[in-house]
Amino acid sequence: MKKLAQELWHSARLLVPTNKFRAQLILLVFIAAAIPVTELLVAKLFTDLVIDGANKPLSLIVVNLLIFGLLFVATRVANYIQKNYRVKFFDRAFGADKRQKTAQGESWEWAMALEMVNILSFTVQAFVIVGFFFFLNPLMAAITLVMVLILLEVMGRVFMFQMKTQREFVEKRRAKEVVTPAERLGSRIKSAEFATLLASFFVVALMVLLVVFSIQGVITLSSTIVFFLGLRLMNTTFSSISSALMRFARAKANSF
Repeated sequence: MKKLAQELWHSARLLVPTNKFRAQLILLVFIAAAIPVTELLVAKLFTDLVIDGANKPLSLIVVNLLIFGLLFVATRVANYIQKNYRVKFFDRAFGADKRQKTAQGESWEWAMALEMVNILSFTVQAFVIVGFFFFLNPLMAAITLVMVLILLEVMGRVFMFQMKTQREFVEKRRAKEVVTPAERLGSRIKSAEFATLLASFFVVALMVLLVVFSIQGVITLSSTIVFFLGLRLMNTTFSSISSALMRFARAKANSF
């Protein structure tokens, strides 16, 4: 995980040349990470309304429904703005970069930059989700945090292996050796799917533990539902991280 963090840090410093653009990059990452957590908050409001709505005064129900609607719309708008603005952001950031680049090199840097934003966004998102879990149940959240750290460590090691593999492919092409599409794509897909499969096993184990805690009364019914949705989201998050990491490895190996 340490080497992965170093690779991302060095890439960010190279691709984003000034502090002004680096601050904007951080803002983009946190907006992307906050969107799914807001959706979990929306899910929590919804489950509370469905489960305990009959016991609440009408005025409170109306207020909660308004908050629910506003948050839901806000997440959709924020997601739209973030995904569209990052293209404009990198266009300006690359325009401020004084390095001499070939057209092919610039194309690979674009690919690397977009995947870097995805990796950073999804990684921060995973930790923000765990932070949200602490408000629901600290014990379950702590166990989830351990899972996140283990998975990031494994994914970091798989990423470094894939970086080495992709650089070998680049060297082979420079030496006029044949590298088939099956080799290039197969290696990247296998690495991504291995990490995704491992994450799925961890998430299933957490869901089983969640059911046990819910039956024992450790976690309330509404929180159990939100935890379930959050864990499904966590599974998707790690699948996205894994795929983005392998694409990032390919782009970086070809761009430098």
